[in-house]
Amino acid sequence: MAALTRMGAATVFNAPLYAATLAGTSAVTTGLLWKHPVLTGRAVLMGAALAHALTLFAIPDFIDDYFRFLWDGWRTLQVGTPYGVPPEAFVVDDAVPLDLRATLDRVNNPEYPTIYGPVLQFAFVAVFALFGTNPLGLKLLFAGVNLLLIALLLRRHPPGAVALYAWNPLVIADTSLHLHPDGLLAAALFAGLLAGRRHPVIVGLLFAAAAGVKLVALAAWPMLMRLRPAALLVAIFSLGAFYLFFLIQGRGAGFETTSAFARFWHFNPFAYEALLQLMNWQVARQVAFGCAGMLVLSLHARSRRFEQVPLAAIFGVILLFSPAINSWYLLWLLPFAVGRGKIWPFAATIALPFSYLTGLTLDDPALELFEVHPVARLIEVTILAAAMFWDWHNHRGHHVRETVSPLTPINGVNIAVVIPALNEEAAVGDVVTGVRAALGQRLYQLIVTDNGSTDRTAQVAREAGATVVSEPERGYGAACLAALALVRPEADIVLFVDSDGSDMVADAPKIIASLVDGSADLVIGSRVAGIIEPGAMTVPQRFGNWLAPLLVRLIWGVRYSDLGPFRAIRRDALERLSMQDRDFGWTIEMQVRAAKQGLRIAEVPTGYRRRIGISKISGTIRGVLLAGTKILFVIGREAFGDFGSKSESQASAAHHKIPID
Repeated sequence: MAALTRMGAATVFNAPLYAATLAGTSAVTTGLLWKHPVLTGRAVLMGAALAHALTLFAIPDFIDDYFRFLWDGWRTLQVGTPYGVPPEAFVVDDAVPLDLRATLDRVNNPEYPTIYGPVLQFAFVAVFALFGTNPLGLKLLFAGVNLLLIALLLRRHPPGAVALYAWNPLVIADTSLHLHPDGLLAAALFAGLLAGRRHPVIVGLLFAAAAGVKLVALAAWPMLMRLRPAALLVAIFSLGAFYLFFLIQGRGAGFETTSAFARFWHFNPFAYEALLQLMNWQVARQVAFGCAGMLVLSLHARSRRFEQVPLAAIFGVILLFSPAINSWYLLWLLPFAVGRGKIWPFAATIALPFSYLTGLTLDDPALELFEVHPVARLIEVTILAAAMFWDWHNHRGHHVRETVSPLTPINGVNIAVVIPALNEEAAVGDVVTGVRAALGQRLYQLIVTDNGSTDRTAQVAREAGATVVSEPERGYGAACLAALALVRPEADIVLFVDSDGSDMVADAPKIIASLVDGSADLVIGSRVAGIIEPGAMTVPQRFGNWLAPLLVRLIWGVRYSDLGPFRAIRRDALERLSMQDRDFGWTIEMQVRAAKQGLRIAEVPTGYRRRIGISKISGTIRGVLLAGTKILFVIGREAFGDFGSKSESQASAAHHKIPID
């Protein structure tokens, strides 16, 4: 909610010179450090400290945000809360001390109550108590937090990468010269990243503090679902406690001003501006919010681990669709761009200083007060577009180099076949015989899991030539895991086949062919691409078989046509997936993790017949509902959770003894 001062200082502020200086020094700094990185962390930290020290002697005459901060601190000291009453209500109030009148007169947007979060209010009241209306207290606070953030960055990244952030002129200016508190948000989030899995309670508290600075930090909260439940619970409780401290005083907590900001503020937008050309502003804001939300969730979902979530890109997406973009918003994302090898975040520090060239600062009557000059807008867009194209081109070239090398073909292949079975005595014998005939000499092991059958399934399978393992815990995944525990290390490929006679086992050579020649890691037998016998798949099956692959494609960008159980995978690739689902989610878990791991995936058309006997899933309404719910749950879990470590999978498989006969 910052604005340049509407009075005398704006007339002496040379906006074009300042914007050019800030953009130019950011460009020079980024260019030099990109090619000639700093060698020591001490140099990075000392250089940043010196730059911040210099700003302590500067007067931020052309910035007015900090007057609101000082006013909020005084109000909180006086009545316990700064919320609910706009500053303009105190213009004729004799209770305001004379030494605070100058501060009150320069509070920006005085018709609105404060928008700043509860954690910031705690900081503002402490600063005002110690320094009064002197902005030195805010400078020391924001500079100190930024230096702490730089020290934390040095714990994870090499000095050369950290210097790109620490020595960036825009970072220095917006932190301790322009006095914007956004760096506190980034510092709390980054400290939470460092706390990681070992301290979920601390992570939750830090993520809550970040959201208590600005609610935009909630965009990082899906990361908490990757940790133990304590992290998310502590975050929710702590943020609620921060707000409750002010809410119980009966004057709100700034949500009304936040709502007004979200609905009406318009400054220097990018994608949102394009949407405005196509629709009215109410619809444009809803569409922008929806697009940003979907992209943010997708970026979370595509990340394999807690530590790998691309927060720079997530906040970048939010800014791309935001109706208001100020240069200091870059403080949200720049620390998380360190070490990523992307130029666009640092190019943004070159572009966004030109947003200072508005009708107000240029004293141009042809422009609205906060309308950025068209030439400045063109410069911004050009710089950002060029940087994004550069990053895209480099990423594309790197991706091509990563994916062109073929897998090693398998000579003298050994195939292990896994067949889960529950009360399938009428079909399992023919399935075992058919698999043996289809694979011939390449068949190395054939394991049938008796998943708690009450008929002669185990006996029939054994008589047909299968090794039978007993797994009394019901569940497709449990049955597969029990069989996999017996697969010998010499097996190169694992083939999964249903025991009900629905899979065309004669297609087994086609299923494994791409694995043998090295062109794929995982091959799905696609019933959709093949021939489905009438009545073999129910309407709910067909719908689920369409919906789940669609979600996988939207989230992870990998196209599947089927969740068919007839599939084969290289043994080394299967170990990387660390499979653990014990029931209906087994097939989708395998396909999602294959997508997340970047495995080479192929689909082969295969036939599908009516099964022999009654299906445990599609044969009952309860089975259909349970299977559908579990599939959606697995997709959500894999999207926002770090699951599947090898140790977890091994522990899951070894939690009970597996009898074999």
